Amino acid sequence: MENRYPWLNVVFLSAFLFIGFYLITFIVTAASYGLFFAEPADRSREYSWIYYGILFSVLPYLPMGAILLKFLRQRPWILTLHVVGQCLLIEKGGFVYLGTLLGTGYPWYGRNFPRSGFGVLCEELPMYCGHYSWNYTILGPAIALGAFYCGTLISK
Repeated sequence: MENRYPWLNVVFLSAFLFIGFYLITFIVTAASYGLFFAEPADRSREYSWIYYGILFSVLPYLPMGAILLKFLRQRPWILTLHVVGQCLLIEKGGFVYLGTLLGTGYPWYGRNFPRSGFGVLCEELPMYCGHYSWNYTILGPAIALGAFYCGTLISK
C-alpha cells in the first residue's frame, strides 16, 4: 500500500510518539533525580530545573528523530523543524493549557493562562517554576532541535 500523505501521517504519529516519550521521560527523570542529588527536586529548584529541562529537551526528541526519519525517508531538516515545532506547541501550549484547566478549581493558582498553568506544572516539573520557565521556553527548543536532528543522523 502506497503512503500517499506522508506529512499528514507524520503529524499524527509525532503527536502520539511525543506524548508517549514525554510520559516515559517523566518517569525516568523522577526516578533518576534521587540518584544524582541528595535534596528533593522541589527544595532545590535552582539546580533541578536544569536537570529536568535538559532531560525533557533531549529524551523525547532523540528517539523520535530516528523513528520518524525511518518512516518518512526524506528531508531531515524539514522533518526536524516540522516535528519539533509541532511538539513544542503541544508541550508549551497544550500542556500548559491543560494545567490552567486543572488549576481553575484552586484559588491560589488563579485563572490566568499561562501563569496558572505554569503554577500547576511547577508542582511536578521544576523547569516551569518562576523565571526558570522563560529560560526553558527559550533554551528548550534549541536543545530539542539539536537532539531531534542527532536522532535523524543516527538513523541514516
